[in-house]
Amino acid sequence: MADVQRQFETFIDTIKLSDEEETLREKREAVLNALDRGLKRDFAKKNQSPPKYKRFNQGSYSLKTGIKPAEGGSDYDIDVGIVFAVDERTYRDDPGVVKRWVRDALDGHTDDIRIKTPCVTVTYKAGYHVDLAVYAEPDMDFSGELPLSWGKEHASEKSWQTNNPGELKRQIAATFGETERKQFRRVLRALKRWRDLTYKNATGHAAPVGVGLTIAGLTLFRPQVNIFKDTQDDRLATELFVRNLLDAFQNYCWSEKDQANGRRLEVRVPFAPYGDVFARINNNNMAKLEGYLQDLLADLEAAGAAEKNTVACRHMRASFGTDFPEGEDDQEDTTENSKPRSAVLVPPHISG
Repeated sequence: MADVQRQFETFIDTIKLSDEEETLREKREAVLNALDRGLKRDFAKKNQSPPKYKRFNQGSYSLKTGIKPAEGGSDYDIDVGIVFAVDERTYRDDPGVVKRWVRDALDGHTDDIRIKTPCVTVTYKAGYHVDLAVYAEPDMDFSGELPLSWGKEHASEKSWQTNNPGELKRQIAATFGETERKQFRRVLRALKRWRDLTYKNATGHAAPVGVGLTIAGLTLFRPQVNIFKDTQDDRLATELFVRNLLDAFQNYCWSEKDQANGRRLEVRVPFAPYGDVFARINNNNMAKLEGYLQDLLADLEAAGAAEKNTVACRHMRASFGTDFPEGEDDQEDTTENSKPRSAVLVPPHISG
């Protein structure tokens, strides 16, 4: 059986954020500096002191699962949390006011600044965007649950949604050891590239979000790491994860999007806000997701059964694109990584 561990790691090194991280940091700091200046300017006009706030990194930027966009794909994105030293009860009647502080303060920083449901998005023409999630907490303590300003600018209903932005990172650390976490991040990066290629021409809300795959991994990911032999099998870990995702699909699940039952993959966040991370995908797109995952599983299984390294890599490239190496048949293909293993599949259980 062919071993593609070397090629898998090369693939991840190719697609993960590396040199671009400096540019991402520069964009983040530019936005935050503009926010400081804008808040001082806007509140000075009202003869008021600007509200104090703290900021922290969120999303793939914090979890170290970010990837470069596929060619012709989406932007580089940076997720930042902004915690204002205010009590959300003061703005119970208008939770969107704190988002407008941010939007107005950044006016003119770029040509595209929008209030979206979960955040304020600042888009750069160079292919970058910064998502600012806006929270309210008098002590600016972002170590636990926080009220998040939720809702579009002109939405009829806005609310304070309870979130726990740091809990996912803590749960990953508690669930997996250091070597297992590194494999988990590699597999997530690979799945994100597969998603971006598969859904390149899809409309919004059709594809599974990265945080959804990450949260699913808390219960469905099975590390394939042998610490005694110092071997890892990322291909097999990805195969088992995809198989467990497929096994988790169930019939007669309610879809808020369709207001009807359907066959769906439900993954509940095991902490606030406790919702289904795939709720925004309608039943039609959920059926497509199941089919796409079945195709991915077939490629992963074929790669695992291949005798030649180049053949195995051909199957991997079919799902993960041309950034996955072509392989070489003079590579030793009978390493510990490629020996058959008895993998125990635990029946999927989604907590939350």
